[in-house]
Amino acid sequence: MTNMPNIARDGALVTVELCNPDRRNALTVEVLQAITNAAQDASDASVLLLRGTGPVFCSGFDMDLVREREGYLQELISTLSKTIRSLRRCPATTLVHVQGAAVAGGCALALSCDVVAASATARLGYPVHQLGISPAVTLPILLPAAGGFARRMVTDGRLYGAKLLHKYGIVHQLLAEGEPLDTMLEQLLNRGTHAAHVTKQWLNELEHAYDNERFDGPASG
Repeated sequence: MTNMPNIARDGALVTVELCNPDRRNALTVEVLQAITNAAQDASDASVLLLRGTGPVFCSGFDMDLVREREGYLQELISTLSKTIRSLRRCPATTLVHVQGAAVAGGCALALSCDVVAASATARLGYPVHQLGISPAVTLPILLPAAGGFARRMVTDGRLYGAKLLHKYGIVHQLLAEGEPLDTMLEQLLNRGTHAAHVTKQWLNELEHAYDNERFDGPASG
């Protein structure tokens, strides 16, 4: 049975916590749908915090289910695309905390957030080509952040350290091992919610984040 994310509301803060550490928080269709629903329900929040329990933020798709269920991979890809655009379009500022690794679909999930905070030892990337999967679904949100480096990141199938990705502006805040997000979270929550919403809406307009055609690309994972 799928371990669904824990979703909690505390005033202006919505927290979505992946809670299947035994499976390295692997993504299923149900988990992705729950994240999408949380992002859509957080329209009046100031911050949506996405995080994972255990040593790894997210290992990507649940490949056991992919092997067991015919057509499940395509369903995962389609649902991930919807989740990415929901996080990007959510009026609340989306903040992700990456520890350990964010792999493939987990990397796409993390980089769809407005603010990426990662442990300095974390690794992020898309080692999926050998599985016959393209990571192109992440390009609408990766390209504005990384420019030319995005092309390399989605083609070479490597995992990159958070320190290097910080250099390219993909990771926004480096954290020492075990360092909490308290200060950053407090700063975000202390802003005016309406002004933050308007700012994000305008940024999304400039990035064409409301254009579905930008997200409806080739298969990815």
